[in-house]
Amino acid sequence: MLFAFIDESYTDDRYWVAALVVDVEDIGKVAAAINEAADYATTFGVPLGTEFHGHSIMNGKDGWEPIYRKTRAAGQIYRTVARAIALTPGRLFVEGVDVPRLNRRYKYPEHPHLVTLRHVLEQVNAYALARQDTVVVICDEVQGSEDHQRKLGEYRLIGTPGYRSSKLQTIEQMMFASSEQSPGLQSVDLAVYLARRVDAHTHRDERSRRLAQSLWSEFDPIVARVRRWDP
Repeated sequence: MLFAFIDESYTDDRYWVAALVVDVEDIGKVAAAINEAADYATTFGVPLGTEFHGHSIMNGKDGWEPIYRKTRAAGQIYRTVARAIALTPGRLFVEGVDVPRLNRRYKYPEHPHLVTLRHVLEQVNAYALARQDTVVVICDEVQGSEDHQRKLGEYRLIGTPGYRSSKLQTIEQMMFASSEQSPGLQSVDLAVYLARRVDAHTHRDERSRRLAQSLWSEFDPIVARVRRWDP
């Protein structure tokens, strides 16, 4: 059985959703990657048990205050955890959408979260089919989770919209959970945050742009697909 951990990152112009897919037997390796990086972060004064979130690390918030405005330290910690995650036997699928183009193309556009989540689920389903396996999807808690559950039921009945319609037959269930106790959700958060930063170019300066690109490249060993849809 496979587990797909899913999280999102967005700006007004870009919306990205990513899935980190791991075999149930390898979930412990993802947890070990987070734990190893957490131990390293304590050497910078970050309390053990602080959640790994990309935005929090790079902005010195939510427990990461000891490295506030310490870009080099933040980069070192981020690189350590990214490399550890990239050594796990997971696969990373990342789907984005250009929000202004989406809103211009359709009179009644779907929410970009639903659009990108659907695209990611299609990729996860195709991967599981190739593996002849099934998937449990774990999403970070978001508003509208009941709507997403309802949509998943519709997709499994009539298929996803678009020319590559899929009934997502390998997905056994989709659950929403807090990232606090989920190394998988924290891991995918770190990846999708960088994917969005690299694409949306929300950088203070050239140095931060290069750092975001460099950190994102650490995930290369497990990246299966990165695509932005420009409707």
